[in-house]
Amino acid sequence: MEKLDKKSRDLLKVICYGIILFFAFWYFPVIKDGLARVVGVFQPFIIGGMIAYLVSIPMNYFERKLRANFPDKKYRKRISALSLFVSWVLIICCLILFLNILIPRIVAVIFSFFNRWPEFIRETYETLNSHAITRPYADKFYEYVNSFGWYEVRNAVMNFITDKKTNLFSLTTGVLNSVSSSLITIFTIIVFSIFVLIYKDMLKTNGTRIIYALMSEKKADYINKVLSLSYNTFKDYIFSRLIAVVTLSALTFVGMFIMGIPNAGVISLFVGVSDLIPIFGPIVGAGLSAVIIFLESPVKALIFLIYDVIIQQIQENIIYPAIAGEKIGLPAVWVLAAITIGGSLFGIWGMLIGIPVASVIYTLFHEFIDNKLKAKEITDKMIEEKKNEKYTMEDIDIHEAQ
Repeated sequence: MEKLDKKSRDLLKVICYGIILFFAFWYFPVIKDGLARVVGVFQPFIIGGMIAYLVSIPMNYFERKLRANFPDKKYRKRISALSLFVSWVLIICCLILFLNILIPRIVAVIFSFFNRWPEFIRETYETLNSHAITRPYADKFYEYVNSFGWYEVRNAVMNFITDKKTNLFSLTTGVLNSVSSSLITIFTIIVFSIFVLIYKDMLKTNGTRIIYALMSEKKADYINKVLSLSYNTFKDYIFSRLIAVVTLSALTFVGMFIMGIPNAGVISLFVGVSDLIPIFGPIVGAGLSAVIIFLESPVKALIFLIYDVIIQQIQENIIYPAIAGEKIGLPAVWVLAAITIGGSLFGIWGMLIGIPVASVIYTLFHEFIDNKLKAKEITDKMIEEKKNEKYTMEDIDIHEAQ
């Protein structure tokens, strides 16, 4: 049988891809349901892998420090086990401490907010009604605020908080049940994450063997590079964002404490956590925090906003670049595109992981373009010259005439 030439093979590939794409769109609901079922089956292992990845960051740090002091290979297993144990203890202690500090303060702020709100409405109404210019808007303001069914919302929230059956254990159970209703699934997630961390070196070795066994060395090298780049990019991003959050929370708390702004603890934590979502997070965090402070003192709310803008600029332009360096070097337009697309597809989680994913794609695409330009012997100087060339309609008319 005669072999097809290159042009025919390329045409056949295009036709096959077109047919596959057509049926993929035609049966998209069926494919979507099938993928959802597959993800549901593998959900414990996916979540376990995510947890293992997060725990591996402090674990690898402890391993490096301990192996530097105990280089003998006979201590390796003990060092890995100790690093894993210390990492889990550290993470659990941080979560317990965080919840014990944050939840009581959130409850206190909610109580203060609901108790202060009617008085704030009354004071605002009296202030508007006491001036001739704003008097026509006083009644409209009062009607507009009460049109939200504020008291029904307040009563529902207050009943939920003060309900004796509602405690931290039931809230935690609710969160766990939202992940899976089965205790076996939760147990599988935890055990799988621990096994991944214990045997991570073996899994990495076997995975590398499989890649190089099934693919050509060139393709295997590229996949190995992509996986390594993805791991390091996500690790650097998570580490730098957490350091930035802690720094921002500390600066916010110190400033609010010195200036006597109320609810310094919970607001500083809220501002720090909201900074995990770039661009939109700091705006939402500062806005909601200012509303809470505004109910206590409008002047202090204005002071807080000014102070927050200042420390946000310091954090984004000095502190975070010093921590992250060029490791997450995305232009601002790609950061905006990453969080917008990620948020549209996967919500909050998409916003959080959108930037490191975009950073990996951006780096690989830049490398691809650089290699193509190098193969064509096109230098940066030539690109600058081409970029600065200017054409007018007269030039085009002359060229067509010739």
